Amino acid sequence: MEHITFEIDNSKDLKLLITIAEKLGIRKFFYTHELKSKPTEINKLFKIIDKGVDVSNFGEISEWQRNSRVDRNINLNNL
Repeated sequence: MEHITFEIDNSKDLKLLITIAEKLGIRKFFYTHELKSKPTEINKLFKIIDKGVDVSNFGEISEWQRNSRVDRNINLNNL
């Protein structure tokens, strides 16, 4: 499966592209609308997402799983 992204400035060209995609039998396409008035805010959000999260302070995952599941009483005989 291939992916492609377009940036289109006017709705007339967008409608044309969607029509062409439908005629070609492209069934899955996603349309997103960016606010032109706030591109810097969107860029800030993408920078935060790209930076990611520091997970080093979360500790050992297996210990967390054991502790979070201590209160669960799972009876496998009833399944």
